[in-house]
Amino acid sequence: MTPQIASLFAILFVATAGAAVFIMLEIVGRTEDHTGKTRWLTIHKTLGYLFIALFILMLGFMIKKVAGLQGELSARAIAHIAMALVLLPLIITKILIVRRHPRLSSILPFLGISLFTLSFALTGITAGYFLLHHSDLTYTTLSSHDSDVLDAALGKDIMNKKCSKCHSLERVYRAFKSEEGWTTTVNKMALLDSPNISSFDIKQLLYYLKIQQETRQAKSGSSQENKIGNTLVSQKCSLCHSLDRVFGARKTEQQWVTTVNRMITTMDDNNFLSNREQSEIITFLSKRKTKK
Repeated sequence: MTPQIASLFAILFVATAGAAVFIMLEIVGRTEDHTGKTRWLTIHKTLGYLFIALFILMLGFMIKKVAGLQGELSARAIAHIAMALVLLPLIITKILIVRRHPRLSSILPFLGISLFTLSFALTGITAGYFLLHHSDLTYTTLSSHDSDVLDAALGKDIMNKKCSKCHSLERVYRAFKSEEGWTTTVNKMALLDSPNISSFDIKQLLYYLKIQQETRQAKSGSSQENKIGNTLVSQKCSLCHSLDRVFGARKTEQQWVTTVNRMITTMDDNNFLSNREQSEIITFLSKRKTKK
């Protein structure tokens, strides 16, 4: 659920509470007029069920969102959670009085007004914030002119705070995308969190994700090369001697070139190693760290 959709639900939530309180006051205040009282009670009950359903829906959304957050909560988020938690026992108390303790029905108007007041305040600090803070955010990309203001550490910090609002950071770190792909994704996500994210934040995010992507690709490529080189050494070098002799040797790249050429001469087979296989073995052995 996006903040904008959540705001619409919040407005419907407080409107339902207001309508229920108005009908309740009409029923209680006009005791001499019993015309249509049953109909008003039915409408009031329906509004009550709708209010509870909306509250459960928004409470579930809030729990899911808070569970995914990393770091300390903002003051506005803490106030939001506190009001939601206060609403819960008030709703339960009102239901118990209506269902099991009709003699206490005289306090129902007070409970109803309290629920409406808290709902109004709760909506004011959530939906009100998004409705009053309009954003002029436009599609943002990286350019060569941004190099002086880009900071990978700042981008990582923004990602930890912003991206974790809607999903786990593992989803971000595991994704492989091109710079264009990340640009599209980040701009799309930024619109969902508007106005809490700026074009400056987007640039920092894109810069960090670009660096992180390049680092992962480099590590992935290096890991694949190591795997190929290790496999070739195991298959070819073990034909004449143990691998302990190979892995225990400490040589420069040129020394490994000499060793591999000597091995080819010893095998007396021009097809024993292709040029690419020679390169893979020499690169693997020369870059491999050995124990002293």
